[in-house]
Amino acid sequence: MAGRDEADVIFPAGGEMGPLCRATDWAATPLGPVDAWPRSLKTAAAMVVRQGIAQNLCWGPELTQVYNDAYRVIMGEKHPAGLGRPVLWSWAEIGEEIEPLFQRVMKGETVYFEDRHLRVRRHGALEDAYFTFSYSPVLVESGEVGAVLINCYETTEQVRAQALQAERDRLLQELRVERARLEFVFKQAPAFLAVLRGPRHVFELANDAYYRLVGHRALIGKPVSEALPEVVSQGFVELLDHVLRTGEPYVGRETAIQLSRTPGSTPEERFVDFSYLPLLEVDGTRSGIIAHGTDVTDQVLARREVERLLQESDRERAEAEAARAEAETANRAKADFLASMSHELRTPLNAIGGYVDLVDLGIHGPVSDAQHAALARVRASQQHLLTLINDVLAFAKVEAGQIHFHLRPVAASELLAGVEPLVAPLAEARGIALSVDECDPSCRVLGDEERVRQILLNLVGNAVKFTPPGGWVVLSCVPGARWVEIQVRDNGPGIDPRKQQTVFDPFVQIDRRLSNPREGVGLGLAISRDLAHAMGGELTVASTPGEGSTFTLRLPAGPHPAA
Repeated sequence: MAGRDEADVIFPAGGEMGPLCRATDWAATPLGPVDAWPRSLKTAAAMVVRQGIAQNLCWGPELTQVYNDAYRVIMGEKHPAGLGRPVLWSWAEIGEEIEPLFQRVMKGETVYFEDRHLRVRRHGALEDAYFTFSYSPVLVESGEVGAVLINCYETTEQVRAQALQAERDRLLQELRVERARLEFVFKQAPAFLAVLRGPRHVFELANDAYYRLVGHRALIGKPVSEALPEVVSQGFVELLDHVLRTGEPYVGRETAIQLSRTPGSTPEERFVDFSYLPLLEVDGTRSGIIAHGTDVTDQVLARREVERLLQESDRERAEAEAARAEAETANRAKADFLASMSHELRTPLNAIGGYVDLVDLGIHGPVSDAQHAALARVRASQQHLLTLINDVLAFAKVEAGQIHFHLRPVAASELLAGVEPLVAPLAEARGIALSVDECDPSCRVLGDEERVRQILLNLVGNAVKFTPPGGWVVLSCVPGARWVEIQVRDNGPGIDPRKQQTVFDPFVQIDRRLSNPREGVGLGLAISRDLAHAMGGELTVASTPGEGSTFTLRLPAGPHPAA
């Protein structure tokens, strides 16, 4: 019974590994019964199992394993068989690589690797994985090295992301080269080519052949009527107007045109094959016209050049589509990167919390009341920073579309009633009168109950936080045939009309100053709006400075309970 009591002290009741370590028959392992463990082993095991980062304590000559919840994830299917077993037994497939590392550490050396490639067996087959880890010596009572402490986190996803980024950079470079080639072709093309912008058809680009066609006159930045005045009376400006207005291309074959071949010279007649094509933006609007064609002195060459230019136009459109797809991919990579970084920031914060708990529990010696208070402040700061990082992670998940929704009819009255007790303590502490208007029990919204509650908690929490003491906050619902509106009203300071359109933007907080005690990074409303959109709803605000604000969550109405 003494060994069981000792195990209960060393191993926590929470998580998976704490209870599992308590229930393990350690007497059947090389470590022996827990009550016979040396103090150094008890202390090291208690520290490892409580850590938020992945740690594995490999004790004694057999390197018997005691690991925590985070390391359990790395173990995969090797868990739980690996608990209390030698580490080289669990990782036999990479034994030749890691056994020399353990030998070096047992001699007092610390080894460290970043993004080390290993082929491990964790999910029924060998797989490529990358790890950043350190092997550190652990001293026992005799002062000698008696164990190895592994600190480890898997970087497989990061390494793969870096490889993808390198490939993306390579493709972007190829795209730049292709665009440079296209620009060279544009400039040197024997067919004339020009880009005209806007309703006045202002020259934006023109190639050498076009300059030769019009006598090397100044074109760029001038409308057609000014740069080529002789064409106005010939009907070409009307053709340009028609193409820009209707989007219908115009093609002319062997069209006669009077042009001055040198500045100030008498216009002469030329025959050209040409086309006017509308220039489309990404949103489908027509912003200009591409004019291109050939002088039909050499008819055969003119036809070939037109076909080649059309092919170049198709390639340019395809490249534009590829560039847009790459931009969308880059946006998703940004959200994935943000989520990854949020995870990475949480790891050291969890470690800080773990060490604070160890010190506060007196593991390293007696703790005074003043020290307890100081540790409480450290823990509060750690929790606050962790909350901010969780907000960033939540926003990244929403942006990356990684949140799944379970939509079902939910009674609006139950949602309001469930929010009130969660926020009431904060409202009471701030001297805010929090109330819920009566809501028709048959009024239902179609949404994900957890996500709707998350939105309401954020809205009510903001209202309580921004309303001065002595104010009030009211929750209510407005049923409708197709939509249900849930409103959060307050009589706080209100929001400047010029800023009401930005409160839902990421990382925006109204009236943020260095002296402002309000917490957060300005993601709550952005996340709430995106969640509302994902459920087919909307989140809006109406506010009058000095009188208060009303945030309205609008969701599809669910079926009547009797339906």
